[in-house]
Amino acid sequence: MEEFELNIENRTALGTSASRKVKREGKIPGVLYQGDKSIPISLIEDEIRPIVDKNGSDVLVNVNLNGKRIKAKIHEVQRKPVSDEILHVDLMPLDGGKEDSFGVH
Repeated sequence: MEEFELNIENRTALGTSASRKVKREGKIPGVLYQGDKSIPISLIEDEIRPIVDKNGSDVLVNVNLNGKRIKAKIHEVQRKPVSDEILHVDLMPLDGGKEDSFGVH
């Protein structure tokens, strides 16, 4: 299975207006699971779109977050039904998302 590289960033502002702002910046809101918690993130749309358009959501990715490289699987991609616009992406780390493995609390 082919693996892809993704750069992600922590997202501190949450909610609808914050998500709209992220989208205006050319990014897509998402979540990276960490144990029983989830970390709000943003992904660069130009990086993620070709990956999910070609391969669907069953894809392995190497994500770069806070200087750490994490192997993850794209767990779910939410899209608008008519326009097929990507609304949200969930990432599941392959190491189970152990606490502190991402350098984020």
